[in-house]
Amino acid sequence: MRSRRLKLGVITDEFFDASLGRLGGFGWAARQVGEIFNGDPVLGVDVVYVAGEHLADDTRTEAMVHGSRVILRRPTRLANMAAMQRERFDLMLTIDYNHGYSVYLRSLPRTPVIVWVRDPRTPADAARINAVRLPDAPTERPQGLMSHDGRSLARIVRESTLLRRKLLLATPTPLLVTKLSGAYGFEPWDFHLLPNPLRFDPVVRVKSERPTVVFLARLDPYKRPWIFSALATRFPDVDFQFLGQSHFTGAGAFSLHDLPSNVRLLGHVGETEKQRLLSAAWVAINTSVHEGLAVSFLEALACETPLLSCVDTGFTVSRYGIFTGRFDGSGMESLDAFTAGLQQLLDNAELRAELGRRGREWVRATHTVDTFLAHFERLAVHAGARR
Repeated sequence: MRSRRLKLGVITDEFFDASLGRLGGFGWAARQVGEIFNGDPVLGVDVVYVAGEHLADDTRTEAMVHGSRVILRRPTRLANMAAMQRERFDLMLTIDYNHGYSVYLRSLPRTPVIVWVRDPRTPADAARINAVRLPDAPTERPQGLMSHDGRSLARIVRESTLLRRKLLLATPTPLLVTKLSGAYGFEPWDFHLLPNPLRFDPVVRVKSERPTVVFLARLDPYKRPWIFSALATRFPDVDFQFLGQSHFTGAGAFSLHDLPSNVRLLGHVGETEKQRLLSAAWVAINTSVHEGLAVSFLEALACETPLLSCVDTGFTVSRYGIFTGRFDGSGMESLDAFTAGLQQLLDNAELRAELGRRGREWVRATHTVDTFLAHFERLAVHAGARR
């Protein structure tokens, strides 16, 4: 065991816990960090979460999740600074970056920081997302299309340089570095790799007898789940399964009624059930207008399930599945491309097996708890938080 433990402040807007809001990829990353370090005291890291959005009130200034305290956001800059300084963090890890994090980073101007860049959105990315429309409401802006403006990070980087504070940029895939200048307003002088710590390694991977395809994501407009349900009408002999739930209701949300009879809504599923469903699926389909390196891609490939998608971050889909090409707006023009891609995968069992096998090998070699810990340790040393 290490002689001195490291106190890590994880700054995040999401926690992958229904009591604290959304169940998205940022929250998944925050949860993994907490559960990995809290689950093994020998690693010598004590995790405290810092909430970017969730507000404290007169009755509660903290919460608990994944075995760690959550410091809730105070109403004033001064109160947030005081809360941060009481913690005496050795290192801060931000789950991506948005302007709401700046008060915390400035509260501890000499404490080293790792910015875990997970979905850096350039102005062009934000415009594409903002242009998404529901097929039956082309003039109405759907809910949930906002993209955070991360350009305030450039000022924090300049301040950190003046104060000789280490601020490191780390990404799960090197190709995201091409987005950093547009997303954060400065040209990075250096970047590092911090893989996704996937604890998802099913032993039994048996495909279903009846063709089955899955959609693993929130049922929110920018994921464009209506493409998946429309595709189901073209494949009546294939089971289509939605694994996820919507965070929005009412105008501008995806409606779940009048779905084809071969579509099943399974909602948010636990890890064991998710592994079973992904292992049984023939194909994992992603219809989002935009993705970073989607965790759902890695989870599907860990189950030897090839991908079919209209986004290809890091060339993951084109290597381990079929990339349909890019389609903006409602995305309904993609149906022919999705139809052709899915038909090719359904008709060729050998291709599916080969793509799935190679994808699993890649995930097991790159995005594991061991690879995450090895890179995290090197970053902590480089930041000066470990000796």
